[in-house]
Amino acid sequence: MNLFDNIKIFIEIVDSGSFTQAAENLQIHRPAVTKALQQLEQHTGVRLLQRTTRRLYLTPEGEEFYRRSKPLLSQADDLLDAFAPNRPLHGQLRVDMPIAFARQIVVPKLTEFYHSHPELEIVLSSSDIRRDMLRDGLDCVLRMGTLDDGDYVARPLGNINMATCASPEYLAQYGMPSHPDDLQHHQAVNWINNNSRQIMPWRFQTSTGIKEVTIPGKLILDNSEVYIAAGLAGLGLLQGMKFFLQPYINNGQLVEVLPDSPCPQRQLSLLYPHRHLSHKVRVFAEWLEGLMDGL
Repeated sequence: MNLFDNIKIFIEIVDSGSFTQAAENLQIHRPAVTKALQQLEQHTGVRLLQRTTRRLYLTPEGEEFYRRSKPLLSQADDLLDAFAPNRPLHGQLRVDMPIAFARQIVVPKLTEFYHSHPELEIVLSSSDIRRDMLRDGLDCVLRMGTLDDGDYVARPLGNINMATCASPEYLAQYGMPSHPDDLQHHQAVNWINNNSRQIMPWRFQTSTGIKEVTIPGKLILDNSEVYIAAGLAGLGLLQGMKFFLQPYINNGQLVEVLPDSPCPQRQLSLLYPHRHLSHKVRVFAEWLEGLMDGL
């Protein structure tokens, strides 16, 4: 194997998290994966991976080698694409996104994406907890709202409409608020930022600008599915992505409130870990942009 192949195998080991899975993904024998890593470590003169019986760990040198070599392979793929523009996308694209976006927007439309790119395999993880792209071997992640990932590149995809609502049972008990100031006498199902461990403030567009409000509440969540369930159970007001709440508003399980003080839109961005945008990530980003119409 040449150096280029060894680097490709090393990246696949890190991304897949095991030698066996890397061999399966690359359709090569397991011993060839081990040999490739040994040759690469001999070539670099440093240990890149530490292995235990349960998992693999990147050494500090391995983290740096992974961070710098992955964009080089992406550039090599783009170089081949430049001379063979009709070459189909192939291999894997590893992406993480919020649960609600995956369930209601992306997965229902994936058959259309695969129709155009049948040789590409998507490894999609959906979580409302922010993932570390380097540690988890991700090619890109979808993030909404304020970004604090200075080490990554963000590509804006569009804006998401937000809404505030509550169940009819909740409103029968607490009444319909007419202004954000009324919310101090209400209950909220609050959302916690897993990075900062801070409760997210509620935001409203008023005649004097954007107003941030902290609303009392007895329940704090970090999972969108449970968040909806709490609102439907009458445990408090909700504020979230309108496309996620709209089906429940349409069938009467939730009622939109404070129409004169709408929530400001929040930006949706695709983050990737290096300045060079790979062809696979670029194509996926353009497809996601098309899904944003009407959200």
